[in-house]
This record gives sequence, C-alpha cells and structure tokens, in this order.
Amino acid sequence: MGDSFQLSSSIMSFFQLTHMNVYAFEASGSMITLHAPHSIPDHLNKAAFNALIGVVHQQPTLCHFWHHDQIVYMGGAYDSDTAVIAGPFLTQLPHEQTGSLNEHTLRNLPILNQAAQHSAASLLMHLKQMEAVSISSIEATESSSSHSKTREEEADHSIINLRYKINNDMIHAIETGDAESLEMLNKKTGNLFDFSSRFPNKPLRAIKNSLIILNTTFRLAAERGGVPPILLHYLSEKFAISIERINSVHTLNKLQETMGIEYCHLVCQNQLNGYSMLIKEAVRYFHSHFTEPFDAVELANELGVHPSHLARQFKKETGSTMSQFVHQLRIQKAKRLLKKDNASIEHITGKCGFEDAAYFIRVFKKFTGMPPGKWRSYGN
Repeated sequence: MGDSFQLSSSIMSFFQLTHMNVYAFEASGSMITLHAPHSIPDHLNKAAFNALIGVVHQQPTLCHFWHHDQIVYMGGAYDSDTAVIAGPFLTQLPHEQTGSLNEHTLRNLPILNQAAQHSAASLLMHLKQMEAVSISSIEATESSSSHSKTREEEADHSIINLRYKINNDMIHAIETGDAESLEMLNKKTGNLFDFSSRFPNKPLRAIKNSLIILNTTFRLAAERGGVPPILLHYLSEKFAISIERINSVHTLNKLQETMGIEYCHLVCQNQLNGYSMLIKEAVRYFHSHFTEPFDAVELANELGVHPSHLARQFKKETGSTMSQFVHQLRIQKAKRLLKKDNASIEHITGKCGFEDAAYFIRVFKKFTGMPPGKWRSYGN
C-alpha cells in the first residue's frame, strides 16, 4: 500500500473537486481511510462496496461504475493493493424515493452529467500521480483581458471545427458501413459532443436531444449508403421510441454506443450502391413486399422489362436469384420475430410470407443450419 499521507491527501483532493464521499479499501475489503460528509444508509454503501472492491482488483485498469436506480458509485485502483470508491452521485434530478435516501441527502449529492462522469473517472484513476504543487499569483492588466478573449474565441472555433470534422467522419463511416472506424471515432470523441450545459440539472433531457439528432443524422447517412427507405424507417423508429422510453442516463449512453453500429450493419446488409437502376428498383420492391406472394412476371411488367432479362440481371448483380433474395429477407424477419417474442412457429410462418410451416422450417434450416425452434433457444 502506498504512503498513507499521500493516499489521504489524494482522497481529500478528489472530494474537494467532486463533492463525493470517498473511501479507500484493502483487497480484503478492510477500510483504510475515508472522507464521507454525506450521510448514506449502510445497506446502500455495502452493496456498492461489495460489488466494486472485487471487480476493481480483478480489472485494475478500468474505472467501474455501480448503478442503483439514479444513484451511482465509481471505483478504481489506487495501487495494486488499494481500491478507491467514490459516491454516491446522481445522474439527473432525483425523484422522491431515489434509493431510499431522504430529501436532505438527495439535495446535497452532486449531479454529474456524462462529461463530468468521464472527468471524475479520469481523476480517480490518476490519484496516485497527484502531488502537491507550488502556486504563483499573477495580477491581471487591462490589455491582457482583450487578448484572453481573442484566445478563447479561437479555441472555441477550433472545437467547433473539430466537432464538424468528426461528425463528417462518422457520417462517412455509416454511409460505407464501416463499423470499426465508427467505434474508433466514438472512443476519440470523449466529451466533445457533450451539450448538457444547455440544460442545467437536466442531463437526461440533454442526452435524449443529442440522441434524437444523432438518430436522424445516422438515418440520412445510411440512406446515402443505399439502404432501402422501409428498413431505415423501421430502425430509426425503433431508436426514436427507445430514446423517449429510457429514463436512465447509463442506459442512454449504452444506446448511443450501439446505435451507430446497428446502422453500419444495416448498410452492409442492404447496400444498393453499384446496382443498376433496374436492380435497385427490384431490391426496393422486395424490401417493401417480401411478405406477399412473389410473382416474377408481374414484377417484370411493373418494371417494364422481360421476366427473363430481369432474372438474369438480378442474378448477375446480386449473386442470388430473386426467389433466394426474397427467402433471405423472410428469414431475416423470422429471426427478428424469434428473438422478439414467444410467438408460435405457425404465427411467424404467416408473418414472414410463408404459407406452409413445414416449408418455412426447411427454408430456415437451409439458411441457418438449424430449425427455427432450436435457433430461438440458441439466440435466447
């Protein structure tokens, strides 16, 4: 264990910057020191401590967050033998029964938006490196204030330009279905797109507004990537509903991480770029009507070409026959329904455009290697 004076000093510094209770523990769970002016029920502290101490020693390079309702604790390794836990703090304005805490305690707990949580986590993970510093005071002059304002404006412009550059890079990643590049961009952004200051003490609303904008941006990018409108509607609608229904900052942050990846996967699965106009129209038709009986002659007449020409061109450009393509779309829908609910195979058969359950099972097995009932068990 490190020097106890340095540890105590670091804990006090963390408290003064975050106004959170701070505790230090040995690997055995014995408390070494603390600074905890907020009175918190023992059962809440114990639950957080028990959850965090072990995982901090198992994964010392990560800062771990423990969530209970709107209450959050964070924990990290001070050194190889010492875990530091800070909290609780809130992620939004509390409701009356938050974590069984009384009104006075709730009113005094800090509320941390996403940017503040990241900053506090970074500070917690570097407590060991904190050292006392010497301070020098400089008196302001009249001329220095105008220069300072100019430098602030330049810095602000620099941040705005950086935001637009990264935003354009993210749009390009979605448009090309490049999930790996998008994940790297998400890691690089950090708090760059945090606008919670626009909604003081309302981090939940701030994140929801940002996600609504992001959902629209990603939908437009995926459309340019060639995804049929009907599929974009389903995915963007799913995210729009989730954004409004979720009332946890932690869960919304998780949604933000997965949203772009799902759009990338949708682009990869359904890109129309490189197809001729004829085949683009055929693919769009299939995406909108794949649950209906398929008539190749009727589709060819609607597109103004001979059925044989349409069949040859479709196979040439997509690598599959029109029947295979329709079956693939039906099986994709069947997978979504199998994951979503416990509907019977007969019900899913009809919802996906198959008239016969036995035939549906044969086609499903051909595409997945197993019957739908078994696939559902593996998926769940």
